[in-house]
This record gives sequence, structure tokens and C-alpha cells, in this order.
Amino acid sequence: MFQDYNFRSSLPAGVKNTPITDRQSSVPARVIDVILDGNHPEFLNYGGPSAMGAIKYRLLTVNNDTSETGTETSDGVAYPLDINIRTVPLKNEVVILTKGPDQNIDDGAPTGRMYYSTVVSIWNNPHHGAYPVKTDSPDVDLGEGIDEEGTLAPLQLLPGDTTIEGRLGQSIRLSGGGQGPWSEGGSRNKPIIILSNGQAETQEGFSPLFENIDEDPTSIYLTSDHTIPLTLSNDKRDSYDSIPDLPSSYRGAQLLFNSNRITINSKLSDVLISSAESVGINGTSINIDSTDYLCLDADKMYLGSKARINEGAAKQPMVLGHRMEQFLIDVLDQMISLASAIGTAKTIKGDALPVVNKEGLTVADVLKQKRNHLNPKGASLLKSKKIFVE
Repeated sequence: MFQDYNFRSSLPAGVKNTPITDRQSSVPARVIDVILDGNHPEFLNYGGPSAMGAIKYRLLTVNNDTSETGTETSDGVAYPLDINIRTVPLKNEVVILTKGPDQNIDDGAPTGRMYYSTVVSIWNNPHHGAYPVKTDSPDVDLGEGIDEEGTLAPLQLLPGDTTIEGRLGQSIRLSGGGQGPWSEGGSRNKPIIILSNGQAETQEGFSPLFENIDEDPTSIYLTSDHTIPLTLSNDKRDSYDSIPDLPSSYRGAQLLFNSNRITINSKLSDVLISSAESVGINGTSINIDSTDYLCLDADKMYLGSKARINEGAAKQPMVLGHRMEQFLIDVLDQMISLASAIGTAKTIKGDALPVVNKEGLTVADVLKQKRNHLNPKGASLLKSKKIFVE
């Protein structure tokens, strides 16, 4: 957000800035410095770990810094007021100060030190609210850690919205009023929560925008009666008889995750996925690895989409290994008996048939060797040691 910081609003004629007095409960102040950790040279001077998030400030109602930069002297130190939710101010932002007790509260010091609460939204943009000290400054010093970006825009608000917006395009929206890009006529007054980390690229950072599930880097949508215009990266559904509605056409309560990569990890116990209808998984490849076993169960299981849609003799079932081997043994035993009989066959006169006898004995030996490969009650050379079917 590159702002023209030369702009200054002037007070009406005859109106002067009022200096701070002890009777004022809250006053605006400019952030001169922020103390975050032990790397700050005054970390220990202001309480060590208890100084985390403290700021050095200068009151806006008193111009007592005549240095070249205008940020070298301060009027004191203020600490975060909220114990749980904090927005760490940036250098040159304006905050609201209030008096409160210090750590000697039991000694009767109800106004022992200053606390800061709100960062004043001067530009109405969550990226920053900093205002340069010098009227001729072309830019503003935000301190270390965050650089000013000119393309980070605020969210477009809807009636009744509650939003939390970070400085770098992160946001949480609790909505349901008005007409957003996820709403249709019947979704008015229906709650929706959107968590978005990052924004689609913009040309400038002043025009408000809505979240864009396709372009925002990472999003989570929790809906109740909405249609989310998500474009799937892979919509192959050849395994289905009736393809489920796409997210862009489904309306109702749904939970959507969208990012460049999604990882679900259970550190101790299980990951369970349960659906009243179907569970669709598709990708360039589907890879499932197990260290113990992989079990798939259904009333009917198909390998390949044609196995599901084929009819009659074209629908090929799998065979059972043990039963097939038992069938082959029965056949081989009959063939071995026949080959052995041929090996000892004679003419009507009782003469041997050398050629026939030799072939019969040879075939019998070969068939016996083949039979030894079969084991209908356990492992064999013909059956997989990894894949089993009912």
C-alpha cells in the first residue's frame, strides 16, 4: 500500500491540539519502537520477557522530537492491554494509550503505567496504519520485519460481517448477510466462515476484494447453504455410475480445503474418513502404502471402469487360488494316469509300442513336475504372497 504521506488534514481555524492531562483516559500516540525479544538493546531495561510486545511511543499532542528523523525521542513505554489477542504495532503506526495498574498493583498504584490497545486504522487498510513523521516524506518507515506492499487490499465487507484481517492478506470472515460470490438468493442469513491465507494478486491495494478460492494460496470454507466456485484440479470420475455434484454446483453445508498441497497426519491414533454416500479420490496416480496390511471390502469390487460397466461374459470375475489349484490337480491327476497308461501300452499281440510308450512316460514325468508346483492348502509358486481375495 503506497500512500501519499504528504497529505495532512488541517484543523479548523482557531482549533488547537489539546495537550494530554491526567484526566484523559485514552490518548493517541505514535509508535517509535517495538520491543519483541532479547535482541532489542532495552529488552532487560523494561522487564525482560514481560516487555515482549511493549512499544516506545511519542504522544501526538506533544511535538517534542526535533531530531532529523523525528523518531529518536519518546515519551515513555506502553505495554499490550489484551492478554490473549494482540496486534503487534509497526513503527510509525498510531495506537490508543490508556492508563492502568502496573506490577505493583497491591501497593495501591492504580495508574502505574501505560497500555496500548487499538492500532488506529488511518488508511482503513489492514496492511498497516503508519503515518510518516515528516510532511515531505515520500514513504514511511515501518521498522524491521515487514516491508510495505502496494498490492495488499482489504476485504470487501458485507452486512453484519465479523472479520479478522492480517497485514499480509490473511483473513477470517464470519459472514452470512448480503450477496457475496458464494451466495444465492436463498442463502441470505445462512452462516459461512472463510479462512484465507493470502490473496489473489491485485494492481493496487485500496479497492476491497472478496476471497477467491481458486486464486488465494490456501483456503478453508465452512458453509451452511452456499455454492463455492471451486475449480477442481482433476475431475476424472470414470469409476462412478452417478457422478457427484461438482463443488461449483453443489449447494448446502460443506467443508472445503484448497491449497497447493494438503497433508493430514495423525501422530498417535487413526485417520478416519466416513461418508453417507461416496468417497471420491482421483489424481495422476493414487498411491497407498501400508506397513502391515491393506484391506479393501465391499459387496462388489471392480478393477477398472470396464469391469464395472461390462455385461454378461465380458464381465470377468477373479478366480480363487486354492480352488483353482485343486481343480488343476484333479485334471493333472487324470492326465498323469492317462500318460502313464500310454507309457505301458501294448499291441493286441502284447508287443510294446516304443515311440508311444516313450512319449507317454515323458508326458507323465512332466505333468508330475507341474503338479508339484501346486498346493491348494497353502503357498505355491502360482499364487501371490501379497494379494488375497474371498
